Amino acid sequence: MVSIRSLWRRIVTLVLLLIVVASSLPATLPTAAQNPLPWRDKGSPFGVVAALGNRVRSDEIPAMVGLMREAGVQWQREEIFWDRVQKEPNGPFNWTGDESGFYNYDYAIGMQVGAGINVLGLLDYNPYWFKGKNPHPDEWIEDWGDFVYATVARYGRDKGWIKYWELWNEPNLAGSGYESGLYEPKDFVRLLEVGRAAALAADPGAKIVMGGMASIWSVPPSPFNYDYFDYLDKIGDLGAWNHVDIIAIHPYRPDAPEGDLNRRTETMNLRQELRRLDGLLLEHGAKPIWFTEIGWATHQGAYGVNEDTQAFFMVRMFILALTHPSVEKIFWYDLRNDSDPNAPYNRPVYEAGDPEFNYGLLRRAYPLNPNSPNLRKPAFLAYRTMTQMLSGLWLNGIAAEDDRPEWPGVYWYHFANTQRRVDVLWRTDGAAPTKTVFCNCREALVRNWNGEVTHLIYASDGMIQLRLENPGAPLYVEYDPPPNPDGELFETTGHTLRGVFRNYWYNNGGLERFGYPLTEELIIPDGHGRPRVVQYLERARFEHYPENSGSVNEVFLSRIGDTILQRQGIDWQTLPRVASAPENCQYFEAVGHSICPPFLDTWQRYGGLVGLGYPLTEAYVFSLDDTGEQYTVQYFERARLEYFPQREGTGNPMNFGMLGREYLIVWGGMP
Repeated sequence: MVSIRSLWRRIVTLVLLLIVVASSLPATLPTAAQNPLPWRDKGSPFGVVAALGNRVRSDEIPAMVGLMREAGVQWQREEIFWDRVQKEPNGPFNWTGDESGFYNYDYAIGMQVGAGINVLGLLDYNPYWFKGKNPHPDEWIEDWGDFVYATVARYGRDKGWIKYWELWNEPNLAGSGYESGLYEPKDFVRLLEVGRAAALAADPGAKIVMGGMASIWSVPPSPFNYDYFDYLDKIGDLGAWNHVDIIAIHPYRPDAPEGDLNRRTETMNLRQELRRLDGLLLEHGAKPIWFTEIGWATHQGAYGVNEDTQAFFMVRMFILALTHPSVEKIFWYDLRNDSDPNAPYNRPVYEAGDPEFNYGLLRRAYPLNPNSPNLRKPAFLAYRTMTQMLSGLWLNGIAAEDDRPEWPGVYWYHFANTQRRVDVLWRTDGAAPTKTVFCNCREALVRNWNGEVTHLIYASDGMIQLRLENPGAPLYVEYDPPPNPDGELFETTGHTLRGVFRNYWYNNGGLERFGYPLTEELIIPDGHGRPRVVQYLERARFEHYPENSGSVNEVFLSRIGDTILQRQGIDWQTLPRVASAPENCQYFEAVGHSICPPFLDTWQRYGGLVGLGYPLTEAYVFSLDDTGEQYTVQYFERARLEYFPQREGTGNPMNFGMLGREYLIVWGGMP
């Protein structure tokens, strides 16, 4: 009787024979001029490295998957350690972990796939029974094939969870190459050859990703550490391209992605690095490029960056990579700050000066609480905003890439699909430029890198002006954001209300109280970086609190009155207070202000403290600049009331101020 192991090895022998035959056929490689490299699929480029099975205890995996979904993660690299699933040659495979709550790959991968996240399976390193011995690959290469076959059969063929498999990790470095038994580049080629044959024997639809090659700008090349260009060239000459579908790199760098990296004999920015890589693709075969690791650490020390800079670099690196033809996917390393591997999981050890503990989008804490005010780093907010703004869009043009004399240091990219148009732009140096754009639009919604909405620009004859104030900080501009198809459309502003916001609008004063919607629903960061759905209206901003679903507190009104006073340079807490109020008024000792007729009746009718909040000023007389017409004004936390006594009997003498418009709308351009 033939064993399964013997059967798959026979299949592998046949597959290897077919590969050898195919590789011996004549091939002509086109030059760049004859056939430039193809534009690759950018449909789902946003990845992270989280390695849930290895780094997140099973009881916290649901919360981590929830955070991944919040961030808009499309791909996650799940590292499956060979020495954790098989303890002896020809021994059984354990896919469900141990009593510690780790290495349960069935659970970790299943949770992600169930949440709609694609998984890249990373298979490494040499086996448990050879750990610390560094044997020659001849001693374990067939066992490697067994491991690849068993893993791909389980998660590819049988469960249908994983299609893409990365074989090994950073073989060009001493620690994961030479010191892990891959003594020469030819050993890695053999590992790819056997691994691909085993994977295809298990699942003919499997796609193979070459183990990611790391940059070694800080380490001199040696027989143990290869520059990844040199290593790729060597293994390309040995036929490695025949055994993979995708080339993976880890282009870490200490400086900004646009910066010139001193790479021993030459300087190179990220764009130039990718163009050099294109040369290898033209020589050895036009394969897609995946960044299966890239990141900057926020440690205190050499090459560490501050948390805002980490966020800026991340977005700029993603954009530069996505706008390069050969690059398909980018995996940020990593999702959460690491802990000392020897520390108990519930007592993580954090080192502020060690880069390995500071690459994450999330800070390290136990327990993992998605509502923690200190969990999300600025880079997490930047990642979440980037995916919200750009998922499903494609590159539609490059306006500038530090190559226009009139726009020094400006990087500007157009993205679009059939429904949306979004620009992302930043500047790296120089004075803050103001750029005039023909947008052929009615309006342009401007957001900061972290999702905060700053301006709604109403165009003038299809033209707007944008100003890049904060050097290094990406800015998003969405032109004519489309109305939600399942909302009630208000033709006056071209925007909709739906769901709980629509119900709240109708039940609490409608047009008179809130005005028309100025935007669609937006996701912005709250004070702790958590996502909050809001919508701007002419006289208010709605905030949704799903945790209060079904209660009167599911929708809150922002303290936009306070915000407008601050924009005017007024700190209401320093304004003169009153010690009491007349008998027909209501006095609030907490703020030292009162509400008197005719404001008091309106305040009570529209919800009092819940609907308008405390008074922030006393009533005072104001004059319109254009007509000189006088009226009385009083600010509240969530509104401004305006009383025109001269309109008594002829119209509505009491209005709600257009605070939403004043906060958000500018005409023609950013001030």
